[in-house]
Amino acid sequence: MLSKTAFNLLKFAVFSFILGGCTSITPHESLKNALNKTFDTTGYNYISSTRITKIVFPKNETNASSEEEQTATEKLSSLYVQKGIGVLRGFSFGINGAVDYADSIKSEATYDFHYNRDNVETSIKLPFLFDYSTNTLYMGKTFLNTIFPMKEEDEGKLIRFDLNDSLISTLIGEKSIKQFDEDKVRSLNSAMKEGTFKAFSDINGSYFQYTPLTPDEKLSGSVQKIHISLDRNQSIQLILTITDALIQKMYSESLLTKEVYGTYMLMSDPKQLTPLLKNVNVRFDFDFGINSDGRIALVNSLINASDKEEKFALGIENITSLNNFNTPHFILDPKNSGSIDYKDIFHTWKEFFPDKNPTDSSPEVEQVSDYEQNPTI
Repeated sequence: MLSKTAFNLLKFAVFSFILGGCTSITPHESLKNALNKTFDTTGYNYISSTRITKIVFPKNETNASSEEEQTATEKLSSLYVQKGIGVLRGFSFGINGAVDYADSIKSEATYDFHYNRDNVETSIKLPFLFDYSTNTLYMGKTFLNTIFPMKEEDEGKLIRFDLNDSLISTLIGEKSIKQFDEDKVRSLNSAMKEGTFKAFSDINGSYFQYTPLTPDEKLSGSVQKIHISLDRNQSIQLILTITDALIQKMYSESLLTKEVYGTYMLMSDPKQLTPLLKNVNVRFDFDFGINSDGRIALVNSLINASDKEEKFALGIENITSLNNFNTPHFILDPKNSGSIDYKDIFHTWKEFFPDKNPTDSSPEVEQVSDYEQNPTI
């Protein structure tokens, strides 16, 4: 028979075990909590990079008259295809930006078109800032500043595009201008949250697991990592759930026509969708890094798609890191740097390169009197 002290120790051990088991959070619950906290923030900075990891094209079948000619044609075609694939794999697309939903919505993004392969590295960056409260787009310094000369006093200023300007609104169209409404942006952001949360909540918890962090992931501020590998059906359902939430919201906000909405509803119908996707293999892999505040600090997404015969295959990787939650930092600041209207740039261009009108540059024709035109003989 156990002594009273030993019995109390046993009760304490059992209680601690039960308490620990009840308070432990599964990877599935941990990710859902992190998604909620991340979407509920009023802003953040982000760095995103997308690249092609795998690409395979079907072999080109030719109708050459002889076997020798056919072999030579196939070799040449294969060579060009492989070279083209090599070039594509050298490209990556990056975005470095910030968003702020606290008061008026602001969104900043520097788009980076990058190529790095065979000792050749080049990059074109286009920085933009959009202020939704005034429907104004600002462009930072780019190669366009070299092409379009600016006055010395305007160097360093942002180029300003007012979407309410008659010329811009004509080029973009009134329907497109309506998409830049603050209320609609907030509504779409809410739809994205609902769709993403539902998509990952509907996935069976067995697909989620905690995995060790790499040194780079620790540098991103992550203290915990959740890995998810989805099969074909789960991957397709994930896409449809998120897309459906956005489409429904866009249609309710009159951002989509009835024709486009009807086409989507028809295509997303399982009866219509199943035959289209029966020969498609798709697999999603995610790594979510969660920081000490319980928000998502890093997302590594890998998409692999192919046909069943694997004649065509495509792999795309995206790595996105998030930081400065609720206190986003903006690089472009029109108040401090100042701005100049895009039309003033074109006026400056005309000053540097004035139009040459032959009628303006030709000397004036001396008036001839009637007497001189009709001399008397």
